[in-house]
Amino acid sequence: MADNNEIETEEQMSRNNIADLLRTAMMEKDYKKVRRLCREAPEALLQINSIYDDTVLHMAAHSKQNDLVLYLLNMIPEDHNHQLSNIKNTDGNTILHEVAADDAMKDAAKELLKRDADLLTASNELGEKPIFCAARYGQSQMFEFLAKKMGLENLSPEESKPHLRRNDGTTVLHVSVATECFGLALFIAQSYPYLIEQRDQSSMTALQYLACNPTAFRRGKTQMRRGFIELLNKSKFEVRGFIELLNQSKFEVQKGLAKLLSSIYQSFFEEVLLVEGEKNDRFSTCHFDESRDTLQELVRLLAKKDTSWEVNINSQAMSPGESDKKPEIEECSSKLSQKKGQSSEESSINKDKKSNENALFLATISNIQDIVQELLNFRPQALKHTNKEGMNILHVAIVYRHIYIFNMVIQHELLSRRLLSASDDEGNSVLHMVSQKRKSEASEKMQSPALQLRDELLMFEKVKSASKNLITNPLNKDNKTAEELFAAANERLHHDAKEWLMRTTENCTIISVFIATVAFAAVYTVPGGPNQDTGIPILYSKPFFLVFVLADVISLTLALSSVGIFLSILTSAFPLEDFKMYLFKKLIQGIICLVLSVSMMAVAFGAAIVLIMTDSPEKVVWSVVSFLPVPIFFLSYSPLRSAVLGPCLEWFKIFILDFLVVVVVVVILLCYAFVSIILLVFKALDWTVRGAICTLCRIWIWIWGIFFKSESDTESSQRGETPLRHSDV
Repeated sequence: MADNNEIETEEQMSRNNIADLLRTAMMEKDYKKVRRLCREAPEALLQINSIYDDTVLHMAAHSKQNDLVLYLLNMIPEDHNHQLSNIKNTDGNTILHEVAADDAMKDAAKELLKRDADLLTASNELGEKPIFCAARYGQSQMFEFLAKKMGLENLSPEESKPHLRRNDGTTVLHVSVATECFGLALFIAQSYPYLIEQRDQSSMTALQYLACNPTAFRRGKTQMRRGFIELLNKSKFEVRGFIELLNQSKFEVQKGLAKLLSSIYQSFFEEVLLVEGEKNDRFSTCHFDESRDTLQELVRLLAKKDTSWEVNINSQAMSPGESDKKPEIEECSSKLSQKKGQSSEESSINKDKKSNENALFLATISNIQDIVQELLNFRPQALKHTNKEGMNILHVAIVYRHIYIFNMVIQHELLSRRLLSASDDEGNSVLHMVSQKRKSEASEKMQSPALQLRDELLMFEKVKSASKNLITNPLNKDNKTAEELFAAANERLHHDAKEWLMRTTENCTIISVFIATVAFAAVYTVPGGPNQDTGIPILYSKPFFLVFVLADVISLTLALSSVGIFLSILTSAFPLEDFKMYLFKKLIQGIICLVLSVSMMAVAFGAAIVLIMTDSPEKVVWSVVSFLPVPIFFLSYSPLRSAVLGPCLEWFKIFILDFLVVVVVVVILLCYAFVSIILLVFKALDWTVRGAICTLCRIWIWIWGIFFKSESDTESSQRGETPLRHSDV
């Protein structure tokens, strides 16, 4: 008896030892050792090797080792094939669940289904079948393969729905949209259109999922403003290839240079490398073409067949009896929630559930203009819907400060009249909504108080111009006008904007005075110094000396101009209306003068360097290096570049357009004048073919007559005859 226990203990220790060795080999990616251990102990193939109850087959499939999985499957006896569908880890995933997470494991999936067809319909703890895992990880080829094996194209919608969704009602279309695998989502929506209207446990459709993901529509559409150093990240692949080329060299110098560049490269682009490594992860891989055209087509298909807009969430649509009972119901429910111990936070969460809003409102909140446009094209009647607070789409667009969607909706003149004249449950018109603060706390960019106030003023002016003739009641239920609400709501912002503008102007004034001081002092310390006898600069005759003087004078002039502009801002009364345009025009003018003054100072510096090094044999090198501060100054800090180049480009475009118009007008006038002169010349001389021939004939007769007369005079002189004079004749 004791011997049997010792034998069992030794066998258990042996199995544990093999499991530890297999787990260590898989973690070290030593797959040759894994094969050797499995050959020595075939019974370890289906044993648990991790704390998550994974077998070596689970781990190999998770590591995307297709050949290793096939090798291990061939070692399993045929009488153990029926056990494959019962071998699950703690998540309930079978080996096929792990294999379905990658298209490269398609051969392993075929072999598994040959051995045990029940794997195809096995579910994990969440009720997900292997085809659901393929959709979650965006594996299009694996999804099509499993769908074909399951014969979904031959099943009715009611028969195929259980295979395409999990226990909480989330379908493969939901999960592909949520994981941003839009190519696969488009394929699913086209192949199984009945999934478009399916809702999950939160009562949300796939289009509502998409309407809550604004980042998917901004990718590739907007570009972050970056400085000069950040733009170097774009060249990371070329730099890495150059380093690898140097490493392959036979010379030690080049290898040392490769090590130096590699260290610099890693220090600068460590974050980029980390991101690239994360992109290679299996869970973020989508093999479909996720271009903007694919996303547009998906939006169009979902908007055409989505049913979330049909859910009437307007409290005004209730019958009179239901609307009278609503306060009583809310009171009873609040008492019941207090009895049950529910917190106010849970109540607010239930109130702000995204499923309470249709796809049109969610897209408006997320500022997804593509979805709003498609819904307006296919479902224009959805514009009449309002939410639980009685707000229509224009109210929501204004509250979230999405002016583009506001402009898009008011283009529908027939429907926009009713929307602009409507009020919410509190009696607030669309103009009152401008006073409401933005509900979304997560903003794309942090703005200064002055810029926020300017945007608020421009928004108020825009909405007022669109709705001033349509608002029926200028007062809300609190008997306040939109102007009163706006002034009260932005009182704190007005004060902060004033403080920010004064602080910014004071700092810029100090910088401008400092630049003016340096530019003024540079005149008395010219490069090369003055002649001790005459006081004239020694390098006066050099061409770059004129560049130095002009750049220094322009720098001083611009610096003093910016000081004057900043002082005019500091002495302003800062009224609310001036934050709309006037103060910002002044600030931009001052900043432009300041930036150009610094640029001219850099030009003067470059000219001075060239003058000093004029006798150096590396004159060309010094000429290039000395002017490097000018472009670096503009490229290093993008706000300065935008502040200067933006208005300058606009002015340049206006100048070019005006110049081209003037040139075209002048060319047309010159052509008209030239043609008129030609016509007048032809008319005055009666320049015809016949007149030209007559004139040529007369010229010829005249020449011939002169020639004939000269010959006759010569003959008469030879005969001794005197030629007859005209008087004798």
